[in-house]
Amino acid sequence: MSVYRRLSLEDRPAWSDVTSAGTFRVRAGGTFDPHFHDCDEYWFIFNGRAIARIEDERFELGPGDILCTEIGRLHDILAVDDILEGIWYESRLKPGGRDGHLHRTDVDAAGHPVERLGG
Repeated sequence: MSVYRRLSLEDRPAWSDVTSAGTFRVRAGGTFDPHFHDCDEYWFIFNGRAIARIEDERFELGPGDILCTEIGRLHDILAVDDILEGIWYESRLKPGGRDGHLHRTDVDAAGHPVERLGG
């Protein structure tokens, strides 16, 4: 058995097909980049509240919620109450896929300020 704080293609058990996994924290006033992946991604929220989007759909997130994002779909965090904390999990890459955050435009890659909920 091994214990990891973060999994990536370079740092994971040899038998694992997980692309990446770990914890994240997004603060109001911080920056977030709209992105997509060459795999499915899941966010498990354990603290805070937020408005997220997948393509043109918006979702309210809070503790206990799981946001499921299908391969190739743009996703983003638009606003948080103060701090949003969760765990991300990226499934197996599609054949020939690229890991990490992928961007449709340079503007997406640069990110945007995360607004405060209700503000």
